[in-house]
Amino acid sequence: MATEIEIKIPEKKFKSFNETFPHCAFGLAIALIYPNPATVKQKLALFGVVTAINSLILFWFLLYLVKCMYTLDMYNLSNNLTIGVLASLFFFKSFYANWKNDKFAQLLEKITEDLLKGNDMDEDYQAIYEYYIKLGKLGQTCWIIIPILLSSQFPIYAGACMIYESLKSDVGKKYMIHEMELKFIENKQYDSPYFELVFAYNLVQCVVLSPNFTGFDGSFCIATNHLRLKLKLLAHKLYKACRTSNSTKELEIRVKETVRDHQEALVFYNDLQEVYGGWLFTVFLFSWLLISLNIYQIYLSQRIHPKYTIFAISGIIHMFAPCYYASNLMKTSEELSWDLYSAPWELWADPAVTKLLIFMIAKSQQTLILTGKGLVYFNMQLFISVLQTSYSFFTLISS
Repeated sequence: MATEIEIKIPEKKFKSFNETFPHCAFGLAIALIYPNPATVKQKLALFGVVTAINSLILFWFLLYLVKCMYTLDMYNLSNNLTIGVLASLFFFKSFYANWKNDKFAQLLEKITEDLLKGNDMDEDYQAIYEYYIKLGKLGQTCWIIIPILLSSQFPIYAGACMIYESLKSDVGKKYMIHEMELKFIENKQYDSPYFELVFAYNLVQCVVLSPNFTGFDGSFCIATNHLRLKLKLLAHKLYKACRTSNSTKELEIRVKETVRDHQEALVFYNDLQEVYGGWLFTVFLFSWLLISLNIYQIYLSQRIHPKYTIFAISGIIHMFAPCYYASNLMKTSEELSWDLYSAPWELWADPAVTKLLIFMIAKSQQTLILTGKGLVYFNMQLFISVLQTSYSFFTLISS
């Protein structure tokens, strides 16, 4: 009787982008911005359907915004502009990500390719992989928590207020998810069944907004961190080449591989800048406005209003996250020349290798700075400047 021998194929330690960062990939897919060139038309059609479903609330919102501007109702105007910032970012990213579809797909494919290469590397390389993958997952987690917290606070706050009102009296005040006048039903919007229907309808927008931020914003943190991984890997490769090569010929071949890796990293940097440059500039424009408006609403409320406080904190984090990850990339790129020089190249004193090393060190002097369309440089100094500008704008509108 023949005996069946079960051969187990060892599970890969490093997997594709979708498997390594499943929440980010899921957010991109649900938000209809996952970069698949074959489905661009289908995604745009579905986005049109989603927009049509929410068209009534957009109609009410725009009419009420115009009314607040006309009547100079500053409290409700600032409240609506805050929501308008989020809606504008949602629509911008939906169109922008699909506009950059091909380059975005190329970027994610390269991340997958690099991750899978890690399975064939030695343990010291894999330790570098694990460290930077953890940092990428931290960015992914950040952009799961913040959008969910931001969108869920609307129904939670309204629900909590109504529960409190019902405990105080039999006929308690009703709170909408977003307080505004609904054109044509202004006098009936708090009566049943209008109130319940509008409340349920507003929950749709809360659900629709979150994946957009989770996917695209999270992918930026992952991509910038991946570039840091590439820079650290090539520096380690050069170090090992100088330590473990058996001949000058082998050393030269391995150093040339490192040069190619450096060129690939620079190409990845250019793709990263091209994909996210426009989005970074938009984040810069809207973040300071979002922070200022919510500080202004807290000022008008004369108390620490939980809804506006969460909004202000979310706006700060929305600006902090890209600045923090871009700053870390700058730091890693600035360390690269020293990492390359620290390799034990002097053990060989080979002219050909020395020339290649000089070339790499000279090229690594270029600091990898991420910009918003070349107009603003993303670093921690920009984050501080945005906070200062937000406060200045707040003092202007509150004076």
